[in-house]
Amino acid sequence: MKETSTLLTFSAWTTYILINFFLAFLADLAQWPPRTQNFWFACITTTIGTIFTEFPLYVILFKVWMWFVIAIMDGWFSIPIVKSSIIQVLMLILDIFTMSILFYNFYKNYKTRQIILTQTYEFEHYGPELPSITSSKFWLCIMPPLHIPLNIKVFRDITYGTQEELRQVGKENESYLKLDIYVPKYSQKKDSLPIMLFIHGGNWMSMDKLIPFPQPLYLSNCKRALRWIKENIISYGGDPNFIAVSGDSAGGHLAALMALTANDKLYQPGFECIDTKVQACIGINEICGKNRSDINKDDIREMLENASPEILVGRKGNLNEELVPFLIIHGDNDQLINIRSCREFVKTFRISAPNSKLVSIELPGAHHGYHFVSSPRTHYSMIAMLRFLNWAYQTSSNYNK
Repeated sequence: MKETSTLLTFSAWTTYILINFFLAFLADLAQWPPRTQNFWFACITTTIGTIFTEFPLYVILFKVWMWFVIAIMDGWFSIPIVKSSIIQVLMLILDIFTMSILFYNFYKNYKTRQIILTQTYEFEHYGPELPSITSSKFWLCIMPPLHIPLNIKVFRDITYGTQEELRQVGKENESYLKLDIYVPKYSQKKDSLPIMLFIHGGNWMSMDKLIPFPQPLYLSNCKRALRWIKENIISYGGDPNFIAVSGDSAGGHLAALMALTANDKLYQPGFECIDTKVQACIGINEICGKNRSDINKDDIREMLENASPEILVGRKGNLNEELVPFLIIHGDNDQLINIRSCREFVKTFRISAPNSKLVSIELPGAHHGYHFVSSPRTHYSMIAMLRFLNWAYQTSSNYNK
């Protein structure tokens, strides 16, 4: 009986090692040719990749815990077939190799610090320092696996559409024309704090607070939210004279369009006279290039061809227009949106608008959803965003007015 139990333990442990070995490699699948165009397979590899690249220490700790469990259960080495077999040696080699991959993933995660230091050196006085691995702050930041916002107040589900706009979309869709407001817990109406309008992702048709209608209603709805903010945010202690727009994935695409189509009447039906300028733009793992070869849905590909930030930048550059400051952050292991899109946009931006500010940060090993969790890479990216926004705000014409 004991031998059977130990054999089952060995089988479970062997299976666990093989799965870990496979998944550790799967975390880097996005870099292997040919690149997959299956959306759901990409979602699966992105989720698994995020776990193994953002949480390698958690996986390592779990494996160490498993070792102790095996030791307590008296191991499997007393079984003749295991003791005399090369299997245990192979499993040990695989396990050590898997651990090496996990430590390497952590190294790439921490390597983000040096990249941020290099790319934001001109903004280093506009934000906090980047904690090193030897500081207690570094470990305190990554201990909780998810972000835990502290000292904030949230005002949820505030309708930003007018009565006429609500009537047009229909009662069943009214709930989509809403926004949430996050403010410091102890802020007051007189504070006049700078604003960030963040647009979440969701493949332009999922998640929440985006009506599932074709472009350009996506962009028009974002501009309606901006209109409401400019007219009402002062009541929440915000400064309507400085609004940065940001987003991730599809939201980053819309954020870039907002920054590049300010006061364009085509996207402001019924509120053409409202000023929709923003003062800065941040995109996270967004589609901003004009190449659509990675998109596997014809309707989305067609929509993006008619709404490309890269094309808009080229047009504005030909008119010698100065663009708002841009910060682009993209993971080089993004399985859903190829980093090539980011590089195309950056190249066109720097050629077409050389006098406008653009900061581009490529994160080694980062997947599409890296920023959903609490990891060194995520916290370093947030500090980069904070430095950039503080610089944009403090150098703006409205600062200290």
